[in-house]
Amino acid sequence: MSGKNNIHNSPNANTNGFDKNKQNINRDGRPVSIRNQIKELLENEGNLTIQTNQIIKTNEDGSVVVKVPTQTQIALKLQGWAMSKKGHDSLKAIQMIMEQIDGKPLQEVHQETTYKSLDINIIDTGVPFANNEKDIVD
Repeated sequence: MSGKNNIHNSPNANTNGFDKNKQNINRDGRPVSIRNQIKELLENEGNLTIQTNQIIKTNEDGSVVVKVPTQTQIALKLQGWAMSKKGHDSLKAIQMIMEQIDGKPLQEVHQETTYKSLDINIIDTGVPFANNEKDIVD
């Protein structure tokens, strides 16, 4: 029994919900947007503050190994593309950053509708018009 709108008639309907697959539940909620990380990078002129709990180890030469959150990694990668010398990649990255910060620009849509008149001719059949339901006969 296949076809449109028959999904609820299937024996497998609603058998893969969160109650059956608890590992799919995102208990932390919706993932954080990269918008805040991009804003932070732009406002701080590329300087990035790393929290102490993100420092994994300090090397003998003074360098530091850190765990950078995924959103920050994406923001850094996007900033790197924006600053690259590849024209198309750079413009695309700048466009993506602007859309994250300012939102996509509004696009105007012009729509014209033409209506045609419809002439209806009523043919006199000799049967009187009904004024109410009682006047209608089978």
